[in-house]
Amino acid sequence: MRVAIYARHSTDRQNTSTQDQIARCQKHCADQKYHVVDVYFDEAFSGAHMDNRPGISSLLMGAFDNRFDRIVCEDLSRISRDQGDIAHFFKKMAFVGIDVETIAEGVINELHIGLKGTMNALYLKDLSDKTHRGVVAAVLRGGVPGGRTFGYEIVHALDANGDPVRGKRRIVESEAAIIRQIFEMYGSGQKLKHICEYLDASMIVAPGGGRWNPTTLVGTRSRKTGLLRNTLYKGIVTFNRQKYRKHPTTGRKLPVVRPEHEWIRVPIPELQIVDDDVFDKVQDMLDQRSSKAAEYREMVKLRSSEETKQQHKNLNRNWRERQIKTKGRVTAVFSGRLRCSEHETKIGAHWADHYSCMIKECVHRSVPYDQLTDIILREAMRLKPEDIADFYDSAPVREKRERSGSRIQAAETKLQGLRDRAEHILNSLDLASANIWFEDNAERMRLVRLEIDREKRKLTEVQPPDKARLRIIHDRFQGLIAKLRAWSRDPEAVTPLRHMMKLYHIHANWDETSKCWYRTCTIEYDFPAMVRILGQKK
Repeated sequence: MRVAIYARHSTDRQNTSTQDQIARCQKHCADQKYHVVDVYFDEAFSGAHMDNRPGISSLLMGAFDNRFDRIVCEDLSRISRDQGDIAHFFKKMAFVGIDVETIAEGVINELHIGLKGTMNALYLKDLSDKTHRGVVAAVLRGGVPGGRTFGYEIVHALDANGDPVRGKRRIVESEAAIIRQIFEMYGSGQKLKHICEYLDASMIVAPGGGRWNPTTLVGTRSRKTGLLRNTLYKGIVTFNRQKYRKHPTTGRKLPVVRPEHEWIRVPIPELQIVDDDVFDKVQDMLDQRSSKAAEYREMVKLRSSEETKQQHKNLNRNWRERQIKTKGRVTAVFSGRLRCSEHETKIGAHWADHYSCMIKECVHRSVPYDQLTDIILREAMRLKPEDIADFYDSAPVREKRERSGSRIQAAETKLQGLRDRAEHILNSLDLASANIWFEDNAERMRLVRLEIDREKRKLTEVQPPDKARLRIIHDRFQGLIAKLRAWSRDPEAVTPLRHMMKLYHIHANWDETSKCWYRTCTIEYDFPAMVRILGQKK
């Protein structure tokens, strides 16, 4: 008889491994004079469900391909401990005419499926209850369940018997200071977004690694997760908040929140980081904000379709009014012109009025729009009339003036020569020669005049304004900056200023006193455009 052997064990800590089971099954097959055609096994897989086991999947494929006539295993629990899975597996094997035999029970029939399936299911439930009781007992003895918690480190020690002590924690003072600061900032009324931006700017890594986000701080309201809700910072371990149920189809364990009266709370004063008053105040603020959000969601559900349509109409009407007031497209004065001084790359819009450098490791990541606006406007306010005068007195600008002047002089000399030649031909009374000369040189004279006009315009652009006009230009520039300080997207100020300021280089500097990054800006001005736009007489 052709047979296939199947073996499985849950963990490496079990008394018998798959190799032990296979050896025992092979001895049984030799005694029964079976011909072993294949061996299937699953290493370190639970018997609670069958869907995620590659060995049992290969066994089923072999059965439907008629590779063997019987399946031999050590015990029925090796196939599965779930009653439903066992019954379904037995039906499949009965359909293809393959027997299932175990060393303990012999050939399996419907009676074995009912009795052994029930016993295995009860074993699983009993094992789960014992594991849960053991964890609860460890918590009651002062242990902390779970893995690494921000603010604490795991204590590795041995008890009197030499066994590792589980669940012991010790406060990490550097992280505890950050936790106290977060609680103080939230208790003072700061928004979660601002707290996360401050932590990122201070180069503080989030508990999960990477950047901070609001869900890291508040978690979920139903399960009381998140850094600000963690009762361990108050010196109380909260346990038994959820249980797991197996999905009947996928076999995966899904968390289910227990009623709050079933939660277990054990005080551990030596692990307290945040004072009771501060912690309780933050919890009240969290509940208040969460209740407002929940109330808004419930109000949205209770709205009728007519109320929803009316609200959308009001929003559209307000949007149209804003568009009419702005008199055109409104954009930021620095839109598309920000540059990172660290990497010489573009800083572009990222999300929700935040701007980021293209390099992921750069400190210029997720910089708020308001912060950039404040940096740029403060730098623009430092512009003085002397800075404009220094630009026109610089060596490159003087060279441009001299170059344009010399080109104008050369072109005028050339034009005067052409005119003298034309006058000479006209005085000679040789009309045929005059017509031929004018046909050949009329275009040359026109091009020379165009060159003179072009160089004169260039010379006008680099001519320095007088002191009185310079003061007027500076005052008008400061007036536009004042408009932006009142409303950073005022089109009457944004449009002309975008012609006067070409690029904004953002610099990052580390402050040792406050232990955080602060930013500065360098602006590239187009002074000829500034003089041309603001120097006009009104």
